[in-house]
Amino acid sequence: MTVKIVYATRYGSSREISGWIAERLESEGFTVRLENAADAEGAEGYDLVLLGSGIYNHGFLKELEDYMEAHSDSLKGTKTALFGVAMKTEPIMHKGKSHGGIIMLEKYAQQLGDSVIGCEMLHGQMVFSAMNEKDRKGIEQFYKMIGMTETEAAERKKPRTLMSKVECWEFACGLIEKLNRTKVKA
Repeated sequence: MTVKIVYATRYGSSREISGWIAERLESEGFTVRLENAADAEGAEGYDLVLLGSGIYNHGFLKELEDYMEAHSDSLKGTKTALFGVAMKTEPIMHKGKSHGGIIMLEKYAQQLGDSVIGCEMLHGQMVFSAMNEKDRKGIEQFYKMIGMTETEAAERKKPRTLMSKVECWEFACGLIEKLNRTKVKA
């Protein structure tokens, strides 16, 4: 089976995570092609297309959103899976409303409809000092929005990673199981 992973990355985490997912799929005999969303070609001819991006401002990076829009017809006709990359993968509650986590992927899954066989939020990393000014301001604004103290925010701004090859491989294994189940039904 052939798999295409189209990713968007700003600081490299989504590219590395895509590589780990590809590694696991290839170990099971899948042929995998990795493409940066900004340069990616169409989705035709693949058994599965994975779409993944770091989460910024409550969604995928623009490059991946543009790819999804440009290739929406072929994506809707192909099995797809989505993954987001963030430091916090579960939603948080703020003023009676959930923010973040898997909720970030819901709008993309709805756009693609029945073709989606899996969605997952995967842990990323953050090096605040390496971020561009816009992203640093966005993080600071988010911390204020959720009521984080200055001390808590300062701690969160220290370089940290939660990236996990095991987590990425487990996501890939779940997709393999789903593909195998659909193959048996066919």
